[in-house]
Amino acid sequence: MARKLQAEDTLRLRKKKAVSRGYAKEEKRQPGECVDVRNEEGDMKEVKMNTVSRLGEYQSKEKRRKTIRSRLWRDKWLYLMLVPVILYFIVFKYAPMFGIVMAFQDYNIFQGITGSEFVGLKVFKTIFSKQQFWNSIRNTLLLNLGTLVVNFPLTIILALLLNEITSKRFKKFSQSILYLPHFISWVVVSGIATNLFNLTNGTINNLIQAVGGEAIPFLSSNGWWVFTYIICNLWKEAGWGTIIYLAALTGVDESLYEAAYLDGATKFQRIIYVTLPLIKSVVITMLILALSKMMSIGLDTPLLLGNTKVMAVSEVISTYVYRIGIQNAEYSMSTAIGLFQSVVNIIILFLADRFAKAIGEEGIL
Repeated sequence: MARKLQAEDTLRLRKKKAVSRGYAKEEKRQPGECVDVRNEEGDMKEVKMNTVSRLGEYQSKEKRRKTIRSRLWRDKWLYLMLVPVILYFIVFKYAPMFGIVMAFQDYNIFQGITGSEFVGLKVFKTIFSKQQFWNSIRNTLLLNLGTLVVNFPLTIILALLLNEITSKRFKKFSQSILYLPHFISWVVVSGIATNLFNLTNGTINNLIQAVGGEAIPFLSSNGWWVFTYIICNLWKEAGWGTIIYLAALTGVDESLYEAAYLDGATKFQRIIYVTLPLIKSVVITMLILALSKMMSIGLDTPLLLGNTKVMAVSEVISTYVYRIGIQNAEYSMSTAIGLFQSVVNIIILFLADRFAKAIGEEGIL
């Protein structure tokens, strides 16, 4: 291989010199003409250097190829386990994107996507003219913002408290108790919430009335319903949200705590001046991700906890799409609302990332 590369370099150098002299063929020496040995030696050194350089590049490329092949073969079972995940995203995430064209059609279930009439932005104009659509957006932002304001700081505080627990057994037990609600279905959680907050025979109202208080309409008053929604969401998801922060806290150097302790810092001061600055990047990242979901909300909670008395605050985008898409069979409108929702989420994501970079933090894009 080295001889081949050296021959190619020698030929390339000769052609280059011939072109620089104004002709492609090598000059023939006249009898008795002197040869510049220094030039010949310099040319040979240049050829050798080029050959060594190209040979090194070739060997490094071959080494990289072999390394990639060896890694693929070594981790073949891990990549095989990744196949179902890739298929899931292709089948359920990317393939359905073809249905986005329904947002620009007067979709007819009998004619299908290919046979339905293309109407452009007419569907969007119809949606934007409906007051119920804007009410659902307002309620979605209200519930998501309230959940973010309450859940986000409390999740961080909960992670900090768990991190300060010295007993490993008690810490694992506490984590298990806090993680458990995440795996309970919203159907079950809604049933528990109804039994607790019911106006007539709810457990909490029974306790309030037992001490001489007046029953509170948790599920039939707009303000109290929002409070109940946020509390249920906090109970279910706060513990699960601590996982990321606990993982970040494990990377904090213990020597920093020791140095702060020797300087006379209290436990609270160590948390404020040592722990929080070191996990600030993780907090910013989680905040950006949370903000990017401000226009998205689950269907289960508002649908199961909501009722006709609190429709003014419980009707969110997901329930609105469910009613017009599934119950009224207006598929073009439901698709257009979903597309609008995704576009707004992407815009919020970019704005939040840009703001994080503007204040000197690392974004996620």
